[in-house]
Amino acid sequence: MNITSAPSDLQPFLLNDVKCAPLGLLVLQPTTFCNIDCSYCYLSHRSENRRMNASTVRAIARFVRGIRISEERLSVVWHAGEPMTAPVAFYEDAFQELQSGAAPIQFRHHFQTNGILINDDWCALFKKWSVQIGVSIDGPKEVHDAHRVDRSKRGTYDRVMRGIAKLRQHEIPFTVIGVLTEDALRSPDDTWRFFESLGATQVAFNVEEVEGINHLSSLSISEAAGSFRAFLQRLATLRQANPGIRVREFDGMRGHLMAPHGNGVMRADNMPGAIINIDFAGNVTTFSPELLGTEHGRYGTFEWGNVHNDDWPAIVSNAGFKLAYADILAGIQRCGDSCAYFSVCGGGNPSNKLAELGTFAGTETQYCRLHIQAFADIVMEDLEKELGIGQGGHVGGPNRK
Repeated sequence: MNITSAPSDLQPFLLNDVKCAPLGLLVLQPTTFCNIDCSYCYLSHRSENRRMNASTVRAIARFVRGIRISEERLSVVWHAGEPMTAPVAFYEDAFQELQSGAAPIQFRHHFQTNGILINDDWCALFKKWSVQIGVSIDGPKEVHDAHRVDRSKRGTYDRVMRGIAKLRQHEIPFTVIGVLTEDALRSPDDTWRFFESLGATQVAFNVEEVEGINHLSSLSISEAAGSFRAFLQRLATLRQANPGIRVREFDGMRGHLMAPHGNGVMRADNMPGAIINIDFAGNVTTFSPELLGTEHGRYGTFEWGNVHNDDWPAIVSNAGFKLAYADILAGIQRCGDSCAYFSVCGGGNPSNKLAELGTFAGTETQYCRLHIQAFADIVMEDLEKELGIGQGGHVGGPNRK
C-alpha cells in the first residue's frame, strides 16, 4: 500500500511504556482471495478463499472502540486480497455492524480494487455509503497486461477499463494507482497521456517492490535507476501542461520539501498504532499492512493478538511486537544518522527493509532509492527552477538533514 507519512501534529502517548500514535488508518482484510494473479504480488494466500465473518466484524468494532483515534472519522481500507470478491451483502452488513458496534466513532470506507468486478450493484453500494474507490491499473494496455493477468495468464486491461467506465457512468469519483515496472519506463509519454485521460481525482505511482513472496523486481537491475529518474523527469515535464492533476508522489514530496525546518516526515508505518491491520480471522498487527500473513526467522509471525481475545494494550505488550519495534526504532535511528533524505522520508518502510535486507534494523533499500530519493530529487529540481536558484542535485544539505 505504501503508506508514507502521517500528519505532523499527531500526539504520541505512552501505553505500557510504548510510545503509540492515535489510530489514523484501519486496514481490514475481508478475504484472502484475489481473482487475478499479478506477477509482482506480495500476498502468499491469494489463491485461498477465506473470508471474514460477522462475528469477526463485531469483534473489530469492540476492539476499535477502545482505541484513541486521530480524527473524527476513522479511515478504513478494505484490502489485502481483492475486496470485491466478497459479496455486496457482506459490506452492507459489515458497514452497519461497525457503525453501530463502535459508536460514537464514525467511519470513512475505502476500497483498493483491481476494478474488474465493478457493476451497477457495487456502484449503488459505493454511493449509499460514500465509499472512496482506488483502482489499480498500470498504464496503457501493453504495459498493464504485461503483469496484471488472470489465473489463465490473460491480460485484464479491458475488464478493468469496463469497471472504470461504470464508475464514470455513475459519477463516482475514483483515484488510480499504477505500479511502475521496467515495461512502464520505456514509454513515459504514453503512460502520462493514459493516466491523464482516465478522469481520476488523483494518480499515484508505486514501484515494483521486493516484498512478501515477491523476491525479484524488474527495477533491481543496475540500469533501472537511471531509466527510472529519466522517466520521472519526463513525467514532471509533461505534467506542467496539466498541473491540475494531483500526483500523490510529486505533490506529497513537494509538501515535505517546503515544510518548515524541523517538521520532518513522521511515517505512519513506523509508528505503533497509527495503522492497525486486521486479517480475515481477526489477527492484529501494526506498522506496514504488508506484514499481515508474513513470517520471518527472527520475528516469527506478525500476528500479535486477535480481536476476539485481545485489546490494544495486550498487542503492545506482546513479546513479538516489542522485538520488532525495537529493531524498527534502531533502523530509524540509523537512517537518521546516515541519510540526507531522512527529513522527507522518516526512516524507511519496515516491510521493504525486511524483504530486501532481512531485518527492520537496516537502512537504505531499493524502495528508498526509487520511491523516495528519485522523486525528491526531481521535485527539488523543479522547485529550484521556480525559485531561480542553482540546482543542488539532491535534497541533502544543512537545511534538510
